[in-house]
Amino acid sequence: MIPRMKLLPLSILLISAVDLIAADVPQQGWNPDTTFPPLSPAEAIKTIELPKGYHLECVASEPMVEEPVSFAFDPNGALYVCEWRTYMQDEFATDQMKPVSRVIKLVDTDGDGIMDKRTVFIDNALLPRTVLPMGDRVIVSFTGDASYWSYFDDNQDGVSDRKKLIFKTGTDNGNIEHQRTGILWNLDNIIATNDLRFRLRDDGQLEPINYPDGRFSQWGLARDDDGFLYGTRAGGANPAQGFQLPAGYPVLRLREHAEGYGTPYSICKVWDDSSGGYNFEKQHILTSFSACCGQTILRSPLMPEFHGYMTTCEPVGRLIRLSRFERKSGIAVAHNAYPGSEFIRSTDAYFRPVWTENGPDGCLYIADMYRGIIQEKEWFPTEVSAEMKARYVEGYRKDKLADWVERYHRVKKWGMTKVVRHGRIYRLVPDGKKPGPQPRMLDETPAQLTAHLAHPNGWWRDTAQMLLVNKRDSSIAPALITMAREQRDTNARLHSLWTLDGLKALPKDVLLDNLQHTHPRIRRAAVQISERLLAKQDADITAALASLTSDPDPQVLAQVYLAHRSAKAPIPEVVTAHAGAQPLIAALIARSEADASLAQLGATARKGQQIYQTLCTACHGPDGQGVKQGDKLLAPAIAQSPWFKEGGDIPTLARILLHGQTGSIEGKTYGEGIMLPLAQVYTDEQIADVLSYVGERWHRWKKPADPAAIARMRKDHADRKTPWTADELRAVSKQP
Repeated sequence: MIPRMKLLPLSILLISAVDLIAADVPQQGWNPDTTFPPLSPAEAIKTIELPKGYHLECVASEPMVEEPVSFAFDPNGALYVCEWRTYMQDEFATDQMKPVSRVIKLVDTDGDGIMDKRTVFIDNALLPRTVLPMGDRVIVSFTGDASYWSYFDDNQDGVSDRKKLIFKTGTDNGNIEHQRTGILWNLDNIIATNDLRFRLRDDGQLEPINYPDGRFSQWGLARDDDGFLYGTRAGGANPAQGFQLPAGYPVLRLREHAEGYGTPYSICKVWDDSSGGYNFEKQHILTSFSACCGQTILRSPLMPEFHGYMTTCEPVGRLIRLSRFERKSGIAVAHNAYPGSEFIRSTDAYFRPVWTENGPDGCLYIADMYRGIIQEKEWFPTEVSAEMKARYVEGYRKDKLADWVERYHRVKKWGMTKVVRHGRIYRLVPDGKKPGPQPRMLDETPAQLTAHLAHPNGWWRDTAQMLLVNKRDSSIAPALITMAREQRDTNARLHSLWTLDGLKALPKDVLLDNLQHTHPRIRRAAVQISERLLAKQDADITAALASLTSDPDPQVLAQVYLAHRSAKAPIPEVVTAHAGAQPLIAALIARSEADASLAQLGATARKGQQIYQTLCTACHGPDGQGVKQGDKLLAPAIAQSPWFKEGGDIPTLARILLHGQTGSIEGKTYGEGIMLPLAQVYTDEQIADVLSYVGERWHRWKKPADPAAIARMRKDHADRKTPWTADELRAVSKQP
């Protein structure tokens, strides 16, 4: 048993090898009847509970950085930061969509680990969301536009000189917190984002590749040493999801969390929750996650005890969850690495961690928006509307209405609405260890970059591979081939194989040799790389994969299954015969059968499937049965909804989607008791598409919904300002 600090006097038995800190963390002087000011970075650090043997260093703070929401390092170690300078500057979101936000570039010029030079790389922008520095360009996305741009600094002064549109698509009018946010270069030489995967073409344009399951993650994206992606859902309150297979393959719907994983352990007594529940007898106790974002898989030799673990930010709880993953029979399950506690957490009301990244120096970097309001205006009403009354009175706890009213006024009373335009970037450093050197990869030769593929820090390996592939310089192929044949380090061999594949210079005999490698990670990756040749019915590859159909490693066996499926080749019966003993194979077979059923959907329903997977799965679930949060469903089981029976009550369904629904349903309250309206987000045709998907998939509809019916409801209820209640819907519908 390890004693905890005096602030939270309890003892817990750890099931991981990681120790908790045993230090006193001062509680901010909180008083419900007074205000409290923001703290300086040095003062704020004193309120942050850290793992034993680590300390925080502030590498940048206001005014050098303001409202940081995401960031990324370039190959020379400069930090590109997206600043949301208009995000909730008051409780009314005044001028929030005014294009005055920025992408800034921070540089440590003297090598002491502290950023001391700042330039505005992109000025007068509309809430930039993510950045991916790639050497000669920086890829950036913005709010309200799902396109991507490359920005170039031709004279190397830290300010962008020109830009180029590299992926054109439509506008995104959804809530600013729900638009795609996350981009990274993955092991398979694919640029992964939340909604799409891209190949970078020779002309600099992005060629899109759809995920099999629509949006993969909400705010942030992480990858591990093997190219597996890790997603999170803020709306679905999920700190880790979708990590069973490498990027680009279907998401398996398995139990991915250990018992108790979904409970956060906040120590801040300022309860300004949005969707997360709070214990109202002990208001400071957050009972469920409210915001999950900015995740990173730790891959640094500076902190080997955390290698492969994932950090997930929870800004409402003022904490960062650390997840460790256990694989059994090939299936991974996430555990809280600090049972009954958290990796990092603060008593400071303004500590708002929203993004993390591995640094080239081996440290973990954290973006803290450091502000009062952390909910966008849609979840931060300033008056008691009919919608709010319905939400908390109709079939719900009437005593909660007073709290709902007071919730959005107390932050103003406490002075929290005035704490804006702050921002800190910290790095987590092990005590007694020296962070690594600043990289200079932009100045290095291909031979020097190739050597970095064996670097113990995953950031260096990823960045070197990205630069080598994008240089399109095949002269380095012989050195890479030697590495792919002789390198004993597993990570180095993986990167050499994928770099050769990215350069289209991987000899088949090298691939065949690695298919028989002693390490299952190498065999699995080689199987994945083999898919294109299998699709071409290459005899040597077909025979080599046949020899792996009884591989003892579940992940290799699963990859053999996936390779045949992706190549549209018959899956060997000997692989499917493992389903009884291998739950991962059984899950793949079940998913394939479900996909075969979905393939029978009509064209309209298939379009609606993408919307459902992007918008609806977080609450209604991929199977339409509702997502469980604790002992409560976030939304009803849409697969059993009576409104969809017998061809569907289209007018009623249109009313719900256009204007939302609030209050209890058949005596039950789901989530926060409200479904938000979509009238301003989706067109009549898109709403008809998603209704058609639900109707055809789960309710045997014979024909799709008519957009004209949606248009009529939009017109008939154009003046409606509040969501519908169940009683109102029954009164106007054809249902009894």
